[in-house]
Formats: sequence, C-alpha cells, structure tokens
Amino acid sequence: MRTAEYQEEKGKIALRWDEEGIRWLEDNVKGSPVILEANTPLYRWGSRISVYTGLPTVVGWDWHQKQQRSGYAISVDNRLRDVTSIYTGTDPAAKMKLLRKYNVRYVYLGQVEQMYYKGQGLAKFDAMIGKGLELAYENPKVKIYEVKG
Repeated sequence: MRTAEYQEEKGKIALRWDEEGIRWLEDNVKGSPVILEANTPLYRWGSRISVYTGLPTVVGWDWHQKQQRSGYAISVDNRLRDVTSIYTGTDPAAKMKLLRKYNVRYVYLGQVEQMYYKGQGLAKFDAMIGKGLELAYENPKVKIYEVKG
C-alpha cells in the first residue's frame, strides 16, 4: 500500500494514506468500536477500513448483506441513507444523532469519502471538534474523528 495507487471510478487514490490511517487504528484502538466509512458501488475501495482492521462499520458491502439477510434489506437501505446523511448533512445535531444511533466511535474521512460525499457536509466535521467530536488522527489525506461522550 505504501506505493500503490487504486483507480477508483472517480479518480486515483494513493493507498499510502489509508495504510497510515489503518495502522493508527490498529495501534491505538482497543476493542471493537464501530467506525463510519464510505459506502461505494460494488467492487470498489469502500469498506476498506473495516476490511483491513476487522472493526465493525455501519454498513459494509451492502449487496452481500442483502443477499445473506434478505429479510433485512430495508434496514440495509436505511443504513446506506444514514451514512450518506452523516457525510453530507450540514446540521451537526442531526449528524450526532445518527452517529449515536449506530454507536459510532470513529468517523473516517479519507480520499474515498471525499470522492463520494461532496459538499459542505465534510467540512462540518471540523466544526464539530470540541462539540461531540475530537480529531484523533490526521495525515495529509485522512482524518479520523473520535465521537466523545
């Protein structure tokens, strides 16, 4: 990952930044807290943090979940909608409500999230520092926020 690039449908991703974020999570996170990360179309670089750390995420590979748990397809769709709302929404209170709904401890904001979730929603995470979030880790292309309280 240190030298590889992934050609995502929306652009190239230098994997070294995710590798550094993954290593930080592996070295600093105890237990199995829930992380929030991007959901992408099938066979893309989404769910990469949960895949490489083993940490649970709000929604992983949605089609797999729908195939294996067909009776819960509506719940999977609700989670997909909520993940998008957290990343794109601009109301900090609404973001916090959804983060707490899924017991999210860490919000991952890397290149994939920046490609798939455009707009002011991503900038709102920095505005929430000290108001429910803390910046736990940062490198030039990744920020990991910790949900407090």
